[in-house]
Amino acid sequence: MLAYWSRDLRCQFANRAYETWLGVDPDGLVGTSLADMLGPELFALNEPYILAALQGQEQVFERAIPGPDGTLRPSLSTYVPDIVDGEVRGFVAHIVEVTPLKDTEAALRAEIVLREQVNERLRKSESAMREAQRLGGVGSWEWDVASDTTTWSEELYRLFRRDPAGRPASYAEHPSLYGAESWARLQAAVANALRTGEPYLLELEYVRADGSSGWLEARGEAVRNASGEITRLRGTVHDVSIRHAAEEARVAERAKEAANAHKSELMSRVSHELRTPLNAIMGFAELIQSDDTVPEEPRQWAGTILASGYQMVDLVDVLLELSAAEVGQLVLYPAAVDLREMLHACLDRHAESARAAGLTLRWAERPAEPIELWCDAKRVEQVVGSLLSNAIKYTPQGGEVTLSVAVRDSRVDIVVHDTGVGLSPGQLDRIFFPFERLGAENTTTPGAGVGLALSKTLIKLMGGSLTVDSTAGVGSTFVVSLPLTQER
Repeated sequence: MLAYWSRDLRCQFANRAYETWLGVDPDGLVGTSLADMLGPELFALNEPYILAALQGQEQVFERAIPGPDGTLRPSLSTYVPDIVDGEVRGFVAHIVEVTPLKDTEAALRAEIVLREQVNERLRKSESAMREAQRLGGVGSWEWDVASDTTTWSEELYRLFRRDPAGRPASYAEHPSLYGAESWARLQAAVANALRTGEPYLLELEYVRADGSSGWLEARGEAVRNASGEITRLRGTVHDVSIRHAAEEARVAERAKEAANAHKSELMSRVSHELRTPLNAIMGFAELIQSDDTVPEEPRQWAGTILASGYQMVDLVDVLLELSAAEVGQLVLYPAAVDLREMLHACLDRHAESARAAGLTLRWAERPAEPIELWCDAKRVEQVVGSLLSNAIKYTPQGGEVTLSVAVRDSRVDIVVHDTGVGLSPGQLDRIFFPFERLGAENTTTPGAGVGLALSKTLIKLMGGSLTVDSTAGVGSTFVVSLPLTQER
């Protein structure tokens, strides 16, 4: 639509488009007021632009103009002032329908929104993939064979501890990323993939940029072009260092268990084989001792042989028990016992040896009431007796060995304390090892170093624990902790 409006806002000219747009005769518009033609509502909207045009300022604005049937036409309106000798006499109104343009803009905006949504999903997808690779310790790569161009994912840089800002290692540089044996296997797998197209899966030792090493699971596959030629390789690597270390630990543990089982079997066989010659030695020693026709001195020698034989029998018995316990063949016979009476009997049995050594052996605090304990009484007595015997052997004359009991919740602690020579931290680490005498083998103190090892194993079989706290030159405290009740 094209029209001229005078300063008093009366129409001076209107073209035929007004009939099409507004359904009015353009000739009939001449002399009509702009306010009457537009109506009060539309005039109020356009008034600021009208006033500005009458002040000599060209105006361009958008407006939706309703037709006679109510249809809105998106339009671009331009008011061009008519200035003569510096005086604004009116303005030309130029209105162009821009419906197709608006439709195109709307379509473009919709496409922009859609593209942004797609891009956002891609960004989230890429972020999720990077996060998944980070959490899983998985990196991805691609190698263009012809150009020897390699592309690494972010996680692959992190795995090899290389700067992401730098370029990834080319295939020619890959020997520096792996151990020699691993690189040889990877090289053979890559060559086969390029030749046959077969994928590969390898576990390889790799070398990080800081010189440390680890293990990874490497997968690769060939990529063919439209003509079927292999032009690229791609794949993933997964850090399996923890899994590899765990598997090595399992293998080592199985080997250790096998060695222990072999050792226990050997101990058992040796112990059994020792019984036959020991029986003969002790039998003949007893015959010599009981024969009055044998001179006194040889009979004394026979007594020494017999005493040593009994010591050997005791050692063989302990070895048999230790080997049986280690392979799970030691049978326990639990029953309800009065722990207080059992410990009192243990003290009585060791009272004489304590007096002979010049020591005080006593209750630190005798329980006021009986304590019922469900256990293998013979084995508990054996363990407590072994602890009391050791305390007496390694406590100097004038010292003290005490026994106490403490009930806590569903457990009972049997405590043997001495004021003996004590143990250093290094000795504490080895005290429960079989045949470990911690230097006592260089003294006249008797023993074979298996009593504590057997005691710890026996208490463990009964669901308890045996611990020690000691200070060199001050003394030691051994604690046997047992459950008060067990399933019967």
